[in-house]
Amino acid sequence: MPQKLLKLIIITLLLLSLAIGTIGCSSQGSPSPAGAPNPATLDKVTLNLQWLPEDPAYWVALEKGFWKEQNLDVNIIRGYGSGDTVTKIATKKADFGIADVGSLILARAKEDVQVKAVVNFKESYPGIVIYNDSLGIKTPKDLEGKSIIGSASSSIVLFFPAFAKATGINPNKVKWELIDPTLQYSAFAQGQADTLTTMYKYIPRVEKLTGKPAKFFSYKDDGGLNRYGESIIVHEDTIKENPELVHRFVAGFLKGLQYSLEHPSEVGVIMKKYVPETDPDLSVKMWEAELKYQVITGEEAQAKGLGSMSDQRMAQTIKYVIEAYELQKEISPKTIYTTEFLPKDPLYPPKK
Repeated sequence: MPQKLLKLIIITLLLLSLAIGTIGCSSQGSPSPAGAPNPATLDKVTLNLQWLPEDPAYWVALEKGFWKEQNLDVNIIRGYGSGDTVTKIATKKADFGIADVGSLILARAKEDVQVKAVVNFKESYPGIVIYNDSLGIKTPKDLEGKSIIGSASSSIVLFFPAFAKATGINPNKVKWELIDPTLQYSAFAQGQADTLTTMYKYIPRVEKLTGKPAKFFSYKDDGGLNRYGESIIVHEDTIKENPELVHRFVAGFLKGLQYSLEHPSEVGVIMKKYVPETDPDLSVKMWEAELKYQVITGEEAQAKGLGSMSDQRMAQTIKYVIEAYELQKEISPKTIYTTEFLPKDPLYPPKK
């Protein structure tokens, strides 16, 4: 074989081998293990929170890869109150939302929003009113004549008429101080108002700021309003057009919730990774407060699994909302929620 031809063949083979090697590389590094989701092909969805990113379940779902297992890339954005989140889902500005189911019922009654709850996140309503115990407040009726801090789109403010009716408070005799939610805890600690509407999980924050145990009235216990709290909500078009997406989102979320319940001591570090401004120790205490007062799980979750909802309890929740606002509209539980996306093999919370 002529020397020139032999050199040409050798050069050609070298160039070919280099080309093959280049094709086999990726700008994203080593290829994923067999069966692992390819980041480039994950379905991107947005989760609009009820408020600030202070609950661990969704961060745990991200950290542990529970959504990635479902081929989902979930972008989590903060909320501005349950009423606003319901509106965001109704107008399709986000794919999934976390909102108080009472706010959903109210929006359904007033505006007939095409939104449903698909997972119960908080089995009991977490609303409380923390008060300054130096003012001689002993019963909810004593809130008359007092100033109350709240935020305009907060579910606790929206649902206060139900609490007032249940406890005999004249709602016209309380003075609302509606301020930026990021400022309301320091405002209460500094004595800018007599009371503060908030949730169980914020008790540790208030106690840290005031330096003393919090005194409070509970919508659930003092008001007898034993109804559902926050849920994962979805537009009905998404349910109809892409039910498989909803199934996958629910599966990842519930695994994150179950892990958070089983490993509460880990949630602070995980949240700090995604929300740098959080205090890991305070995050753990806030989560433990919700567990202590059985906000997240109760008898229903223990019996039927995480995320469960029932017609009977949803009907009672609807009744509380309709009566509180004196609405003249009948709403069926089936227009508010569905359990069709819960796993066939339920995930359960840790046994008591």
